[in-house]
Amino acid sequence: MGLIDAGAPSKLDRYIGYYESYAASHETPDHDHAMQEEVKDIANAVAMAVVELRGNRLSVPDKNLQQPCPK
Repeated sequence: MGLIDAGAPSKLDRYIGYYESYAASHETPDHDHAMQEEVKDIANAVAMAVVELRGNRLSVPDKNLQQPCPK
């Protein structure tokens, strides 16, 4: 897919409302302000990576490699 890693701060790995009913699990993120701040941090990390990528300052180690089996 050509995805580029924006670093560890751009990742969030957790279950939200996992043990709640499906109907109630949609309300959980609305009340979890700490998780909302984490999501904002992730969005900022991704945005900074995009700016660096567009300015050719983001390290993309495999950018010059050719795909052996192009789609």
